[in-house]
Amino acid sequence: MDRTELDGITPEWVAHRAGNDPHLIAPALAVADAVELDVHLFRGRLEVRHSKVLWPFRIYWEQDEGILPRERPPRLASILAATPDDAHLWVDVKGFTPRLTRRVLRAVGDRPVTFSGRSWWVLRAAQRRGVRTFRSVGSRTQLWLALRLTHPDGIGLPERFATPGRLTELGRRCSSIAVWAVREPARAAELRDLGVRTLIIDDLDLVRATETLGEDPSPR
Repeated sequence: MDRTELDGITPEWVAHRAGNDPHLIAPALAVADAVELDVHLFRGRLEVRHSKVLWPFRIYWEQDEGILPRERPPRLASILAATPDDAHLWVDVKGFTPRLTRRVLRAVGDRPVTFSGRSWWVLRAAQRRGVRTFRSVGSRTQLWLALRLTHPDGIGLPERFATPGRLTELGRRCSSIAVWAVREPARAAELRDLGVRTLIIDDLDLVRATETLGEDPSPR
């Protein structure tokens, strides 16, 4: 697929949550550079799901949907079995213990992988292995810290925090910036032009729509 380049750097497209469903992985990889999946450690299992759990019960819920049907989410092993060995996985670790990161590292083996998480300390195990990591910013407190600390790794921002001034300042403090979940082609193109190198998206049609922005519509 053609890629739009900015100053010789190709934007990276990540399919948001596509790795949570084994049926979405192949279609996502046909368009995106990586698939994102959310991994929890629950009762000794590596579960792949975005939903939260009412501890200690096996009751899953989403903020916008409430209590979910009693279906067990897939294990990481089943997601890996449905994913090509050379596919790039973007693993968002959902938890507070570095043990989660270490277990995921053992499970993925030599596959290409990126780690992100709101609990920044759980990323250290991946950093020691030389794996690319992104510190996710999920609150204004974390945004305040991100704008004042120097980060050897990347920073992941929700789209609502990605203003030009903040992106400029973060660009001085970290190796790379990722923004989620971008939904409009014009906004994706704006972020790309502001230097955001990784765009995490829900709608895969956004890739082509963004790449065609700015193309000369006149006949050739």
